[in-house]
Amino acid sequence: MWGIKINRFVNLAVAFLIFTLSSSNGTAIEILVQPGESIQAAVNNTSSGDLIIVKPGNYSENIIIGTQNLTVRSESGNPEDTIVSANNPNINVFHIRANNVTINGFKVRSAQYAEVTGIYLAGCSQCTISNNDLSENYLGLYLSNSKNNMITDNKMSLNEKYGIQLMHSEGNILSNNSASSNHHGIVLENNCSDNNLTGNTASLNAGYGFYFINSSSNNLNNNTINKNDMGIYLTNSNLNTISGNNILENIRYGMWISHSNYSIISGNTINKSNSGIRLNSSDNSTLSGNILAFNYISGLSMCPACDNNTMFDNYLNNVFNVEVGNRRNTWNTEMKAGVNIVGGPYLGGNFWASPAGTGFSQTAQDRDENGIADIKYNETNFTDNLPLVPVSNPQQKALSIANSSTELTSLSADSTSLSTDLTDVTASKMANTPVAQNGSKESNATEKVNNQ
Repeated sequence: MWGIKINRFVNLAVAFLIFTLSSSNGTAIEILVQPGESIQAAVNNTSSGDLIIVKPGNYSENIIIGTQNLTVRSESGNPEDTIVSANNPNINVFHIRANNVTINGFKVRSAQYAEVTGIYLAGCSQCTISNNDLSENYLGLYLSNSKNNMITDNKMSLNEKYGIQLMHSEGNILSNNSASSNHHGIVLENNCSDNNLTGNTASLNAGYGFYFINSSSNNLNNNTINKNDMGIYLTNSNLNTISGNNILENIRYGMWISHSNYSIISGNTINKSNSGIRLNSSDNSTLSGNILAFNYISGLSMCPACDNNTMFDNYLNNVFNVEVGNRRNTWNTEMKAGVNIVGGPYLGGNFWASPAGTGFSQTAQDRDENGIADIKYNETNFTDNLPLVPVSNPQQKALSIANSSTELTSLSADSTSLSTDLTDVTASKMANTPVAQNGSKESNATEKVNNQ
């Protein structure tokens, strides 16, 4: 009997000792914030590794987070029922100054004065910003001098300036975010590099869906970019990879590459814009495997100052497929085995179609049935030495873009309607945008001063 009592006492003492040691060693704690209470007060009482759970409700605060390895999330995981509005609209709603911070499940709004943000990361790394609605701010989300952060599954809409902006930031992953009805959608500015932007949607932005300024070596892959004034705009940005994107129904250009060299542009679908791709004073880029169809003015255009670019294995089906300013570019690769864009057995040049069904590749002879036309395709300022033609038994599913003049005829009306939609949604955001040469808008790439 005494042995049993002693054992129970020992067990209780050991349990108490473990609890005491855990407390003294700073074991993570969980803090619950109720409506009417302060998220900032909870943050002020945390240590590294703690978790703050916020009950559904409306919170009016400007929150500064300086504790590393902290998670702040809504209990419901639903941004619509856990809303954090700026108490002072001249200050960022969330201002993160620490590494390994997670913000999840909030609607963040009302940071409405110039240069303030729904969520602002300053010099941070390894943070996760996910499942938030960052709308109706001046800027939705802003990363400055931050690296290796994860930005996923957020919604940014109706922000006065940008949905997301990165400045001097590298190695970040932006995936499955939606940026719509902002001035610009997602912007990389001033020495942003090695960022991966995948699976995002940028639509109905008054300016550009994606905008890279002085930012090199980034990957823009498998995004949906539609119904913006311009889909993608790169300026003074080198060595970027743009691949697998669906770029549809943008008003002016699907993609504008200006003073940007060594771009890899592959596997994109760019349809129903005024113009598909424009290269302006840009050299040494490769364009391959792209579909450029039913664009109203041209599929691909290059100014006379573009040199040493290579175009091959692209499918062009526009009334005016190409506008080229010189003969210093290459329009085919060497003939080699490989499935081409229309299912033929060889890579070579490009497929030249027209909506009326009378394009060179649609009518050229191929006596040896190797998927390469028997003669070269010559146009003003360029020659495709190995133009593609259809094959009777394609090695992959051939493109199913209809040769429909009706689609192209209706494009002008569609563009007019889309322009009206953008004007209705975000007209005020267009008013103060400077206009650069060649009809493209250019913002001032100036670092913001954040002193909140």
